[in-house]
Amino acid sequence: MEKKAFKSTPLQVEISDIDLSPGPFCMSFNFDLEPLKDSIDRFGVLNPPYLLKKSDNNFIVVAGYRRLLALRELGWQDTVCQVLPDNFPPLKALLLNLNDNLLHRKLNNIEKGMVLKRLTSFLNTEEIVANFMPILDIPANRQTLELFLGLEELEDTVKVSVAMERLSLRIAGLIRSIGKDDRLKINDLFTSLKWSFNQQWETIQWIIEIASREGRPIKEIVDERQIIEVLNNNRMNKPQKVKAIVKILKARRFPSLLETEKLFKIGIFNLSLPSGIKIIPPPFFEGIDYKLEIVFTKGKELKEKLTELSNLSGLEKITDFWKGAEHG
Repeated sequence: MEKKAFKSTPLQVEISDIDLSPGPFCMSFNFDLEPLKDSIDRFGVLNPPYLLKKSDNNFIVVAGYRRLLALRELGWQDTVCQVLPDNFPPLKALLLNLNDNLLHRKLNNIEKGMVLKRLTSFLNTEEIVANFMPILDIPANRQTLELFLGLEELEDTVKVSVAMERLSLRIAGLIRSIGKDDRLKINDLFTSLKWSFNQQWETIQWIIEIASREGRPIKEIVDERQIIEVLNNNRMNKPQKVKAIVKILKARRFPSLLETEKLFKIGIFNLSLPSGIKIIPPPFFEGIDYKLEIVFTKGKELKEKLTELSNLSGLEKITDFWKGAEHG
């Protein structure tokens, strides 16, 4: 980024003369003004805002958007601002604000998308990927750039979820291609409970596949009676509700798999494995490799468990009993 010196003029400006709608240089979204208001109330404005004069003699904000909003809420009538020359280049104004923000805070993902979107008015894709995505701590590639550029198309409700890291960035990119009602329903589902990003990614794919297979809107899948009952169950905490919803959707997406898992668990139970020993089947029962997990504290205990395990009747059929039960 350019670091050439520029001239600005300090001027006492009426707050009412400043356009405080998010302008072309704004990169602030979903912020809390209270800490800033408290700081200004105690110490004043330590870093003056930067403005450009508009043709109607009012001003547009280059840097200091949140500071000015805080001043307005505090009831200030005016403040000292740095007014940039009328011919100040727009790209340079954008970079001035970017530097100002990066010096004082960490941008959320929506704000990073705002920066990249504004840069596209001035720079080509190669320049943005090579020079600005690393500065924003974003993987520098075209695919990720497209993901961030598309964030501004989302509804504010969804953008708030992304900004607060309650909705996965990958999910936000995926649901851009579905209808607004479906998108908002997915956002509500994932933000009303505590889902990990991995759970969100796995579940959204199941939901989309179920909706496609049944020829129904995503909203209808999420609004199924079983899921609504879980969401309204006051006896369950949020992690329990997530687990229950995952189970419901998994059963609908893989009905035969759920039956297979049930039969496998029955077979393991009937084997009466020694304590601290666990048999783990291949994911989705699609592979041939099973895992054995043994918990022990001393070598003698391990030896005893292995001996007990080797003498266990029916162990040799552990990979087949559920198949037999399934066909029987």
